[in-house]
This record gives sequence, structure tokens and C-alpha cells, in this order.
Amino acid sequence: MRTITIEMTGRISRKQIVWILVAVCSVTRAAVPDTTDVEVRLDEVLVGAHQSGTLLSSSSVGKREIITSTGLMKMACCNLSESFENSASVTVGFTDAVSGAKQIQLLGLSGVYSRMLAENIPTLRGLAASFGWSHIPSRWLESIHISKGASSVVNGYESVTGQINLEFVKPEATEPLNLNLYVDDDKHLEGNLTSAVQLNPRWWTALFLSGVYGQEVHDENNDNFLDMPKTAYINLYNRWIYLDPDGNIQSRTGIKFLYEDRRAGQDSLCHIKHGTDLYKNGQRIELFETATLNRNFTVENKTGIAIGSDQLHSLALISSFTHHEQGLRFGRKHFEGIQNTWYANILLSSPAEAVHRYTAGASFTGDIYRTAFEDNLPFNQAPLTRIDRTELVPGVFGEYTWEDPVGITLVAGIRTDYNSRFGWLFTPRLNLKYAPLSYLALRASAGRGYRSPNAISENFGLMASSRRFDLTNIDQLDIERAWNFGANLTLTLPLTDERNAVLSLDYFRTAFQNRFVADIERNRYTVYFYNTDHSSAEALQADLTLSPLRGVEVFAAFRYNTNHIDYIDGNKSYSLEQALISRYRGLVNVSYATPLRKWVIDLTAQLNGPVRLPSPNGYDSPETILTPSYPIYFAQLTKNGKYLDIYGGVENILGYTQSDPISYFETPFAQDFDASQVWAPLWGRRIYLGLRFRLL
Repeated sequence: MRTITIEMTGRISRKQIVWILVAVCSVTRAAVPDTTDVEVRLDEVLVGAHQSGTLLSSSSVGKREIITSTGLMKMACCNLSESFENSASVTVGFTDAVSGAKQIQLLGLSGVYSRMLAENIPTLRGLAASFGWSHIPSRWLESIHISKGASSVVNGYESVTGQINLEFVKPEATEPLNLNLYVDDDKHLEGNLTSAVQLNPRWWTALFLSGVYGQEVHDENNDNFLDMPKTAYINLYNRWIYLDPDGNIQSRTGIKFLYEDRRAGQDSLCHIKHGTDLYKNGQRIELFETATLNRNFTVENKTGIAIGSDQLHSLALISSFTHHEQGLRFGRKHFEGIQNTWYANILLSSPAEAVHRYTAGASFTGDIYRTAFEDNLPFNQAPLTRIDRTELVPGVFGEYTWEDPVGITLVAGIRTDYNSRFGWLFTPRLNLKYAPLSYLALRASAGRGYRSPNAISENFGLMASSRRFDLTNIDQLDIERAWNFGANLTLTLPLTDERNAVLSLDYFRTAFQNRFVADIERNRYTVYFYNTDHSSAEALQADLTLSPLRGVEVFAAFRYNTNHIDYIDGNKSYSLEQALISRYRGLVNVSYATPLRKWVIDLTAQLNGPVRLPSPNGYDSPETILTPSYPIYFAQLTKNGKYLDIYGGVENILGYTQSDPISYFETPFAQDFDASQVWAPLWGRRIYLGLRFRLL
């Protein structure tokens, strides 16, 4: 009996798999002498493949960064918001110092300007965008595709800075059982399960289940506010796959259910812990408590049909329905919302291998929001102010792709939509790639995007303050309009005969023609909502990926942002750098894996640049308040086995946190209280341990 071990690095193509099988067969034949008296059995073939954690797609026309399954396991990464710690393109930060919610930034702008897709179905829209980044377990994901700049018109007009597409693990490629368990020194427990079974040659089904439980009281900075919320969360996703044996029809149906309950703010146990009296002058002190409830139900379907006499053309039908309920209470501020969204998209595509290709289709999006808000009044002592909205948006689109043998690829798209609130929307987009040499690719993109703002739910972090919300113009807010322009250079540099280094440089500019603003610059006591004509954001980034030694992978990146907004007060405008946006970010990740990845070590270092804090004295304030830059370090060790992986690590090794993230925490109902200006981690060093168990 013999054992053959084959190791490969990088991405594995179908052609490489074929060559592996050919090599195995050749070795087997060579091992058998020309006689019938000898029997040689090949006992085991081990094919080990090392996939990079972050890949820059060489085939995409636009700039696309792929976080692979390997990259998703470089840290604990229990949910989507934590999956970008190894990405320089995406920045993750807390929305406030109370709720524990996180949101992202792409190209120096909030994540709401990025089109979020789950296998090309829109997700995390509207009310779900506020806490949704924590509602998608990373263990359910196969990869994350981050496309910068003008993306395809096929997926709608809402993309301004790019799109992020989540690829879930496929039932036909999922183990019968895969269980991930996580616990840290804060007694935060998480569990994620994926399970798949083939019912018959045509049908597969999979069950994804996730749960979080954390009820410990943590108040390390002694401000009588919980450092992290008490959380109870369950998420269920059931998928059904139909595969026609002839390959003519494929259909994927999914049903999702989510329930989350968060409670934070001042807690009576915090007072007991610190010996603080809850009673004053014989009366109980009113606590600044926060409560967040999210319920979500989604049903979705994607069906692809091969059509035509040659069956090379394809027809795709995509549809989904989402019902989302949300309730927020921050002290005396209350928000309640219900969102119902219908989405449908039909696409007709030409053969994928043709020089001239096209995709054409029609789409429909319907959003019905029933929301209400009340500002700074005791609970249930006044009716909530209704803020309802209905948008119905039918649209048509077409996209043409030309791929020339000399290395030029052009993708030109155009779509026209009619929004029932804002009228006709015209969306042109263009992507161009030129690869004159095998090691050089140049890319350029330009396109327009629109976005309908949700004023309260997108700025719920400001509810963690005593600022009054001025809703005077809330019903007159216009749709946001912006152009995005970008360019990228990707250069592949040979290090050895087997290893290359990939250098990527890109620049993107977003220019708003109309932008929604939540103005906290005019004064320190009020939030004003309105539209402004002039606003821009620029992002310059460099990435370097290399493997200097066998088993060693290095990824380094640096990004620099500039952002400006023209704030309006009467007939005057004031151009200011956008507050709470980091000016730069540096990242280095070093990974070492032993043969067959039995042991893996991951080390990550981040350098986060300064941010400008909102001026406490209005637009004309002579002083600019900048926060310090700071580093964060991560480390993880993983022992991989056939059925069981054990991993452990430390996040924020030096324990760096923002000092006094809550202003005037002693008087949470006074006019100067503010927990919304967060620019650094709120949680210190975290030590964790986890395991991944699977049945093959």
C-alpha cells in the first residue's frame, strides 16, 4: 500500500484538479510492473491545497477583493461585521458606546452606500442595515466578494461606492454536519451549525443555525454603563436546492428567520458592583437603559434555466420577500419600525464564452415602511411621531460585454427605473480592463448611483445622546445622487519559479450631486436632517500579497481617505471634513501553515489613523479636534484535524480602548450627555477558544 501526498498553493482551478488526477493515475501505472503476479493497491491520496486568505480577482473587469474561507478563519470572525478585520478596503466601527452595534465603511463612506447582496439577492437594506452586520454568521459563508466603484447595473441602482456579495456555503458542497463553538473570557457564547443532506439525485437541503448568548455584566471603565450589551440571539436559514440531472434547470430556495434581543445602557447590577446607591432622596434613580429588538423573516428563490436550441443562453428568475420588525429604546428616545420588501429580477444572458455578450432584463423593488419616533419623552407618555414611506420601483436594464483577444474587456451597462416618490432614475455605468501583459492589468470605472435615505434608522447611534432630532424636513428629503470614478493597477511580480507577489494600486472618487446629511456640526444639542448639493470622498489604497517562503503568506495594505461635506445653515454653506471617518488605515497580516495545514498561525496588526470629532462650538469653531492614531494586534493558533479543528487567540492584545467614550455619563438625561462619538475599540483584550467539528 502506498500514500501519495500532493500539496498546492493558491487558487485551485478545474484544470489543476484534472492534472492532479492525471498525475495520480500516472504514478499508479508506473508502480505496477509488467506482470500479472504483483498487485499494488493505492491506499490513500492526500491532496492539500493552501488558499490565500485574501485574493485580488484577476478575471473581474472591476476591482474585486475576495475574502476566502481561509481568510474568514484567520480570526474568530463570528459574524459578518468581524469578518473585515483583515481587509484594508472595509473599515468596521461601533455606531455608539451603548448598543454594541457595528457598521462598516467602504471608500471612506458608510456601508449604506454599498449594495449588499447575498448570492446576488439584495440584503441588509432599510431597517436591517442598522444591526444586520451582526446577524450573518461568518461560518455560514464560503467567501465575501468586495467590488469597488461602479458595479453592474444588473443588481440595481443603489450601489454608490461598490457592492459586497456574500456567497454562502452550498448544500451540495457542505458536510453532513459542521459545528462551530466559541467562548471567550467575557463568557460570551456562540454556536454555529451547518448541515446538508441529499434527499435524491435532484434535491439537496441544508439547515444553518446560529445562536448567541451573553448576559454577563461588564463595566471595566467604571462609568455604570455596560461595556457590551446583554444579548440573546437566534438565526435560522433553511436552503433547498433542485439540480436537473441534465443541467438545464437549477433552483435555490431559502427561508430565513431571525430574532435578537439586546439590552444595554445603565444596569442596576453595575451600580451594585460599584457600590452606587440607586436611591436618592428616597426615590429610585432613573436609569438610562437601552433595548433593541430585531425580528426578520425572509423567503427567496433563484432559478436558472438553459434555453435555446444550443442551450447556451440562460434565463434567471430571482425573487425575495422580507419582513423586518425593529424596536429601539435609548433612554427617552424611542423608535419602532416595520419594513416589508418585495424584490424580483428577470435576466436573459447570452453564452458566457462568446466575445460579444449581453445581459438584459427587468426588475421590481417595493418597500413599505411603517415607522414612528419619539424624542426625549418618558416612555409611553406621548404618542410616537409617524414617519411612513412607500416606494415602488420598476426598472429595465441592459449590459454589454466585449472581450478582445488582445487583452481588452469592456462592460457597459445602462438602466432606467421609475421611483414612485422620486420619478425617473437614469443609471449609466462603464468598466474597462486592459491586460496587455500576463503580469499587468489596468482597470477604470465610472458610474452613477442613487439611494433613498432612512433618516432615523441609519443614524440610530445618535439616539445614544441627548441631542434633539429636528424632524422639520424629514418628509422632504430627496433621493441621493452620486457619481463614482475609479482606476486600478495590478502588477504580478515573480519572486521564484513557484511564487509571485501581487501589487495593487487604486484610486476612487465619489462626487455627490445630492446627499442626505445628519448634521451634528451646527450645534452640540440638535441633529438636523436635510440634503446638500456638494460632498465628495476620495480613497487611495495600495495592497501587496506575497508568499516569501513555503507556508508563509503576507498581506499588507494601506489606505488614505479624504472626505468633505458642505453643511448648510440658512443661506450659508460650510465645507468641513466629515467627522468620525479615519484618515488612513494600515494593515499587515502574516500567516504560517505547516504542510497540509495541520497547524496554522495568524498574526495581524492594524494602524488606525486619526479622526476629526464634531466641533462643539458650531461650523465656525477655530479649533479642529483630532483623535490620536492607534494600533491593534490580533493573534490566533489553529490545530486542524480530519474531523476536529481547535483554535484559540487574542483580540486587541494590548487592550487599547477609547478612554471615556461616554461624555457626562454621570448625568445621562442632561443636555451634554453623548455616547455617539466613538472612534476606537470599546472592548479591551479578549481571549477566546473555539472548535470546529465536522462529519465528512
